[in-house]
Amino acid sequence: MEEIGKTIIGRLFEADFGEKAFTLFYESSNKLILTEVKGPNVGNIQNLSVTIVELRSNLFMVNWQEANKLTVTDIEDYEKGVVYANMTTPHDNFITIKGILREINEKHIQQ
Repeated sequence: MEEIGKTIIGRLFEADFGEKAFTLFYESSNKLILTEVKGPNVGNIQNLSVTIVELRSNLFMVNWQEANKLTVTDIEDYEKGVVYANMTTPHDNFITIKGILREINEKHIQQ
């Protein structure tokens, strides 16, 4: 987990999917604070338990389940600045979207 910590823990990122955008703040290797910054639920903050798997340097698979039973698996490529979100809705619809991933603050956020 040391490499994950050096890469994404304590830093603020934005995932922009066009009509919706979110900030991602990995508070730890198993906690994500997800905030909607563009879209119908602007300001909605979720504290999520996540599983992070490092696929290669700066490439992670992250998954979680939200309170409404939406399940998400992201492929987050911090080197190329791209995120793929794969979701299963509470009504069993499968959605895949691609977005731009960028760091908002170059400095680590103090925890």
